[in-house]
Parts: sequence; structure tokens; C-alpha cells
Amino acid sequence: MNIQNAYLTLLFIGLNSFAQQTGINTKNPQGILHVDSAINNPTLGLPTVEQTDDFIITNSGNVGIGTITPNTKLHIKSTTSGALRIQDGTQAANRLFVSDINGTGTWITPAVTKDAKMGTFPSPAQTIILTGTNNGGSTNPIYSGLYLDLEPGRWLVNAGITLENLPTGAIQGWGHAWLSTNNSGAPAQNGFSHLGPAGNNTSFAGVLQGAFLTYTPATPKTAFISGTSIIQVNGTSTLRIFLMLERFSYTYRTNASQNYFYAVPVN
Repeated sequence: MNIQNAYLTLLFIGLNSFAQQTGINTKNPQGILHVDSAINNPTLGLPTVEQTDDFIITNSGNVGIGTITPNTKLHIKSTTSGALRIQDGTQAANRLFVSDINGTGTWITPAVTKDAKMGTFPSPAQTIILTGTNNGGSTNPIYSGLYLDLEPGRWLVNAGITLENLPTGAIQGWGHAWLSTNNSGAPAQNGFSHLGPAGNNTSFAGVLQGAFLTYTPATPKTAFISGTSIIQVNGTSTLRIFLMLERFSYTYRTNASQNYFYAVPVN
């Protein structure tokens, strides 16, 4: 081997070694790519406190930020909070970053951080007086005047409605109330669904019987429709859900002391 070939061989070995350890702002790289942003690493030996501003890709493919010895695919080490920020448009205060089955992450508002939602009652209070018998069941209900504004997620919805001045005597029927995204016409579930066994046929109910309370048999009586349903609100925006009532002979006051309408977030 002549002298020129020897020089070329040594040059090739040197370049190959250099390519295996690339340093930016450091002559002492500790990985395939090592960036010393503050240019404060020692020229010999391993950096200690100086590595807090370093970025490295190791021979095993791990990435370290603030550490030159990452032990996972991405290892961020910082002495201050807020070292990681992920902004994808779904971030907001008090949200958690969770993944789906494929490991794709997004920000969500967990149920434990959501407030219960109280139904909105009309002000001033309203009184609705109906006479006659059942008029159409779920095809022709009346709007109770109550509604909920719910964010996407799973909710436990509770309702209780007092119906007064029922005619004395026989049972009028099995009265119902429905959750609906319409406040007129047949109930509709556009943007939410009931998760119970009846699906979107779910309703709240109660026996409407004029003679049910016998302490004053000759007087018109009071009945109560109540129930609970777990619903799933879909989409990305707040959904307004109305409470609809079946038509029977009764007087309905929105400010009756026993009325309630609210939702509790669930996981």
C-alpha cells in the first residue's frame, strides 16, 4: 500500500467515525446527534448539570431533551413545570390528555372535573292547564319549559315533574316525559342517545291517578312523573335538550316545589 492509499484509508475511517457521532456546539458528542444549545459542555468526559439544555438522539434511537441518557423513545427532563406543551386545538383548562385504542392522543374534559348541570326553568314561572284525555302520546307532547345545556360526554339526567288537579276517580293512564332536541312535535334525539336497554325509546314515567291520594277523596289529586337516564352527548359543541310532557288532564306549574331537572357527568 502506497502512502496516498494509506492517507485515504485514514481519512475514510475518520469521516466514518465523525458521521457516527455528530455534535452541534460540542466537540464531545454522546450520541448520533448531540446539540449543546448553551455551548457549556466539557470537552472531555460527560456533562452533568450542563446537560439540562441539551438535545440528543442516542445510538438506540431514543430522544432526550434535558438529559443525555434517555431511557424511553422520548425522555424530557426539566427542573421546572410546564416542560411539555401539546396544542392540537382541543386543549383547554383542566383537561386531560388521553389516548384511543391506537395510541392517538387528544385532550378531554374528564367527568370528575365537570360540574353538575342544573336545568333552566322559565322565569317568570308558567302554568299549563290541560283538560281531556291522552292526546297522541309521544307524537304530540307539550314543552315543559325546562331544558339542559350539556357538553359532549356521558350524563346522568334526572327529572321529576309534579302534575296537579288530576280528575278524581279512575286512573288516567301511564304518563310519560321525554328528553328531546325539539321543543315541539314528536321527541327527537339529534346529537345524543340514551344508553339504557330501551335506547331512544327511553322515557320518564308515572301513574296518573286522580284517586291515588285518599286523604281528601273528593278533591282533585296530584301525581308525579320521575326518572333517570344515562345519555351520551355527541359532537364537539354544547347541546340543548328539552323536557317534553305527555298530554293528559292536569295542571302543570313550572315552579312546583317538588320539580327538579339536572344532569350529573359520569365516566
